[in-house]
Amino acid sequence: MKMILHAAAASVIALGASHMGMAAPAADKCTAAAFKASDGTTIRSVERRMAPSPHCRIDGYVTTRDPGPNRVNFMLALPDNFNGRYVMTIQGGAAGFVPEPAATQLAMGYAIASTDKGTRPANILDFSWRKDPAQARDWAYRGVHVSAEATQMLARTYYGGRPFHRFAQGCSGGGDGTLSNAELYPRDFDGYVAAAMTTSNLEINHIWGAIAQYMHKDPSSWISPDEWARVHKTMLALHDGDDGAVDGLIWAPMGIKLDSGDFPYLSAAQFGLMKFIATGLEPELGTSYPGYWLGNVTAFPSFLTGAKRPPWTDLKDYPAGFMVTATGAKGFNGPDYDILQAMNYGDRAALIADRDFQAANGRYQFDPARIDALAKRGGKLILWSGAADQAVPPENVLNYNNALVARHGKAKAATFLRTFFVPGLHHCSTGEGAPTDAPDQLLEAMAQWVESGRAPDMVVAGDPRRAGGNTVTGLGDGPITTPATRQYKLCAFPARSHFIGGPSNAKKLDVNDAANWRCVN
Repeated sequence: MKMILHAAAASVIALGASHMGMAAPAADKCTAAAFKASDGTTIRSVERRMAPSPHCRIDGYVTTRDPGPNRVNFMLALPDNFNGRYVMTIQGGAAGFVPEPAATQLAMGYAIASTDKGTRPANILDFSWRKDPAQARDWAYRGVHVSAEATQMLARTYYGGRPFHRFAQGCSGGGDGTLSNAELYPRDFDGYVAAAMTTSNLEINHIWGAIAQYMHKDPSSWISPDEWARVHKTMLALHDGDDGAVDGLIWAPMGIKLDSGDFPYLSAAQFGLMKFIATGLEPELGTSYPGYWLGNVTAFPSFLTGAKRPPWTDLKDYPAGFMVTATGAKGFNGPDYDILQAMNYGDRAALIADRDFQAANGRYQFDPARIDALAKRGGKLILWSGAADQAVPPENVLNYNNALVARHGKAKAATFLRTFFVPGLHHCSTGEGAPTDAPDQLLEAMAQWVESGRAPDMVVAGDPRRAGGNTVTGLGDGPITTPATRQYKLCAFPARSHFIGGPSNAKKLDVNDAANWRCVN
């Protein structure tokens, strides 16, 4: 096979060392000359690094074509203490940069791959590149596939053909990349951990645009950050004890009904906006987009409603979701295009036409039927969402789970599928009192499922005995804000976690101990 090498790759640092775990590969294996790559793969550099843990670092790219050419950059970190696990972290947002390997996973012995998915955004919320068919396709699914092929071949070379298990993890746009790969290339990985995917039959930017247009038409409906904070306090007063514990978390916010009488500080217009956010685009002409759960609404201003009252005259004042919507539309239609004026989000035919236009221009359309191949070959799939996700409605994950169960039946689906909702967790990470290490504990659960056959019906997060950080965002190991003294029992859906002490906790059981929680249906 042909390998293209930059001249700089000939000069490498070889500081051979052995490390805990398997014996380290010989030092001279971490050289450009030691690797072979498939046609179209360019290796830019190979070097031995000692920090954060001893490993061989490879940077390169794959050139994609038809459409193209386009460059999909990748990184591969090959630890000396290889544990037989390879993981690709698929970044979210507009991508556009190659994440560094997570120190916690590298120390554990994971071989770590990542990719920029072939996009060139100005920032992580800039989707103006979608007008480029090659970048659009690479972001949607092709970039992950070609990066997986290239980096797995390099890993096999480095470890002398030693077999290893392969995992993919991602959230938001990374969750989309993880799940689209599971649907289209189920042989790329043995286990997939996908979160906060945009799997509805309309586009995620339709719900973001619809919320922005609602406020644009009636600025008095805007809810300020302070008012959202009051809403959260009200929701806790009403529903904190629903899970058996008064612990500052609403563990299962799905199905909460809103009553205007509970929010006397909101005007009728403001309550109307909150109800629209919770309801979403209701079924019409065979389409819909789910609304948001109200498990913790304190992050809604950043992504859905903005920190300032509309109209917004500066891009920096846009809520993050609407910024994605607006930049994508400007990419197709020019810098002066105003989607709030041009699109009627109440016209379902217009939304269908826009969805079909986006699909024709590289936007991937999910179909649970495509998971058949993964199930047939014995692959595994964990879906999850923060129960307080402020960016992508958690019901996307719920609906995709339900579609798979309806298609395969409960017994068959249980052989390859588990779904979790993480209490208090916002979009992929953060959330007051939430187990922000949950993504890494779910990856560990997936690894054990693939390696030993033990399906994860329950996962403990926040356990101080287990190392790990939130690495799923592609932004490194943090931030980790999980209370150090608390454990969280996450139950596979449809079971939910329930505190056995009850809201009054008459026996004074420790709410922070996962042993005092049960998975109930």
